[in-house]
Amino acid sequence: MTIKFKSPYRHRSVVPDLPAPSEYSALLDEITANGWYSNFGPLVRRLELGLLGAFGRPTECCVSCSSATTGLSAALLAADVTGAVLVPAFTFAASLGAIRAAGMTPVVVDVDPESWVIDNDLLHQALTETGARAAMLVAPFGIAYDWTKEIATCREHGAAVIIDNAAGLGGPRAPHGNGENIFEVFSMHATKPFAIGEGGAIFASLKSDMPLRAALNFGLASYQNAHGPFWGFNGKMSELHAAVGLAQLARFDRIVRHRQAYVRRYLARLATYSNLRYPLDSKAAPWQLFPVLMPTPQIAERFVATAANEGLEIRRYYRPSLSDWPSTRIFSPCRVAEDLAERMCALPIRSAEPDADLVMKIVFEALDVALD
Repeated sequence: MTIKFKSPYRHRSVVPDLPAPSEYSALLDEITANGWYSNFGPLVRRLELGLLGAFGRPTECCVSCSSATTGLSAALLAADVTGAVLVPAFTFAASLGAIRAAGMTPVVVDVDPESWVIDNDLLHQALTETGARAAMLVAPFGIAYDWTKEIATCREHGAAVIIDNAAGLGGPRAPHGNGENIFEVFSMHATKPFAIGEGGAIFASLKSDMPLRAALNFGLASYQNAHGPFWGFNGKMSELHAAVGLAQLARFDRIVRHRQAYVRRYLARLATYSNLRYPLDSKAAPWQLFPVLMPTPQIAERFVATAANEGLEIRRYYRPSLSDWPSTRIFSPCRVAEDLAERMCALPIRSAEPDADLVMKIVFEALDVALD
């Protein structure tokens, strides 16, 4: 029996853009010939080198993983830390889950109202008072950010840095990536710009290559080492996903160009509104979605409902704030993140889908109704 899923929306918020099977079928034949399907096989290694060449530096390694969430957990284990890990309140729940999955305790910290990233003064205070030896810095919506101040704060406290940049693969990278005990993790989920179905990539210093692979393979290669990782889990990418990734890498420049062009169309239209906040640089991200901060929660709700009536899905990220998740330790009240979570709407991005113009039309008609 065939089970078909039908979206309640005519126009989904995210339309996955993966290569056609014909673009990687020869690689599937190669997998069969090799008889190697997982455990850091030849296609996985080829993809890692391709990603490193496209987005990394010679002083870095790139380690693939089964998802960005497992990548975050592996980075924490490879950093040889335990106990408390700081995490911003304004992020997707996977950031929280990855810390817990690594056997550590997340401590939620509020964010800056302008940049939407972890507040650096609170970061310093929280590192001092909690003794945390790691901080997860999140790039909201995959938007490039200069982490110089935050990394310096973590260095001052001897804390490792794990950058959750799930939606940012293919966007600009600041020159922090090759520092020791700094890990940047990207997602290749079907909903992300660099989509392969499911997967992730970790960029880190060359020294971290072995610890990361050990953490992603049950700790078998490191459990007797002085610094571990003393345990791990199965977080490896399969050769099948790597085949899709190699095909995606060949077409990815075009995808990013189309998505950034769509954002420029948004920016041209949004400039006529005076009471909305949104990023201004179309090249700051590969753009899974485009965030717009509404003036009030009520306007945000009305915008989403009006678009839904026209068949368009508008998502609310990141909602709820991590400070509202149960059994979560909060360093201090997270009023900024909680306010952002209630007012933020994420507009759909299209590469070259047939409904691109109609989606744009519905967005602005719904926006006019919501703001009226």
